[in-house]
Amino acid sequence: MTDRNQAEWLLQQQSYDQMEKQALWLKVVAIVLWLWLVQTESSLVLQLGLIGVFWLHEAIWKTQQSRTAERLLALEQALSQGQDIGCQWHQSWLQQRGGAVSLALSYLKHCFKPTVAITYLVLLAATFARHFN
Repeated sequence: MTDRNQAEWLLQQQSYDQMEKQALWLKVVAIVLWLWLVQTESSLVLQLGLIGVFWLHEAIWKTQQSRTAERLLALEQALSQGQDIGCQWHQSWLQQRGGAVSLALSYLKHCFKPTVAITYLVLLAATFARHFN
């Protein structure tokens, strides 16, 4: 592994791990804030807004994490082939970026991944159960 590949791989791996921890913290904060809204008997619209904002934010976060994972795989493949592609993250991303619709679709795709969606679906179900019972 070249020095540039190795340096980027280490940085990307640390970033990937941090993103996972931060995504879990997003869930914790969303649950705590939702519980506070329930406790203060906030409106349905406010509770749904909170759930939507956190759900979208985590989907965007997970999209970035998946890009990091793709880059890690590219660096590992370069290692096996003896290539030096280190320190070219943005250039490689720009080449495959796509337009606004492509970006929005990637965010939407991550919204419905089970590991992202489950928390917010449970919060939605609890919100509706609470307001319509």
